[in-house]
Amino acid sequence: MPLGFGTHEWAQALETAINASSEYRNAAASWGVGFNGNLLLAFERGGALEQGLYLLLKLERGRCLAAEFVPGPSRPEAGFTLRAPYPIWREILNGKTLAASAILTGSMRVEGNMIALLKHAGAHRSLIHCVSSLDTRFPGA
Repeated sequence: MPLGFGTHEWAQALETAINASSEYRNAAASWGVGFNGNLLLAFERGGALEQGLYLLLKLERGRCLAAEFVPGPSRPEAGFTLRAPYPIWREILNGKTLAASAILTGSMRVEGNMIALLKHAGAHRSLIHCVSSLDTRFPGA
């Protein structure tokens, strides 16, 4: 049964999926080593999403220490933020657009050290795969 996007249950399922992924664990083994690897995914309003949703992932060394939807568009504990309107995120999560392409075209904004993010592109590809693998009921679907 699909989980509703934006719910506590969905965030917990994502945390479990990330920690169960050997692909992510291997690709992200050095993520968060010597820098803040926490990631805020900002699903900004647009399309079927009437207000923004903000998912904080506490990530370090190939593990997800916590995943939770948080209030507000910014979090001081996030080392990186990826911001895009909801329709762009849906394209990424449905495999129609690569996150890297969205960043390069300006459809997705990055806050944080872009060099560190690009250096760990494989980790983020694996992370997006974990998100897109969840059986999810998205708004407007």
